[in-house]
Amino acid sequence: MINNRTFDESLYPMSWRFNSDDCHLSDEDKKHIVFLSEHESERLWDLVLPFNILMRMNKTDVTIIDKMELDFDDVDESKVFFQSRLSGVSNLFFFWGRRAAALVSTSVVIKSWGDFFYPSDESSIIFVPNTKKIIFSYEEMFFYGELTV
Repeated sequence: MINNRTFDESLYPMSWRFNSDDCHLSDEDKKHIVFLSEHESERLWDLVLPFNILMRMNKTDVTIIDKMELDFDDVDESKVFFQSRLSGVSNLFFFWGRRAAALVSTSVVIKSWGDFFYPSDESSIIFVPNTKKIIFSYEEMFFYGELTV
C-alpha cells in the first residue's frame, strides 16, 4: 500500500513501522495515531504499569483472563480476538516498551493489529485507559489480562 503520510522517525523511532511500504494503514488511519515523546511514554508507563520490562513482570502483576494464538499471516481472522476484548473502547494506549507509546483509535489497532504487534517483538502492550486491562504477546500467543496493582 502506498502511503504519503509519514511520521518523523527521529522524534518517534517506532514510527518506522507505519512509514514502511508494507504498512496496511491508510493516510486517514494514520491520523488516528498520536505518538508520545520518550519522556511522556516513560511517565505514562510508570503511572499505569507496575514493571519496567514486560518480560520481567511478576506473575502477581497481572491476572490472565484469556489467551489465544494468533496468525500474523491471517490478520483478518485473528482480529476477532481484539474486537471481542476491546468492544466499547474508543481509544487506547499502545506501548512498544517503556520509552515508546502512542494514543491510538481502537478501530485502527483492530483493523491492522499486525502493524502494531510483530511476532518477534516481546515488548508491546495495549493498555485500556480507565481500566486495568492489558493485551500483550509472546511470539504468536496473545494474552488478555487485568493488572492486579
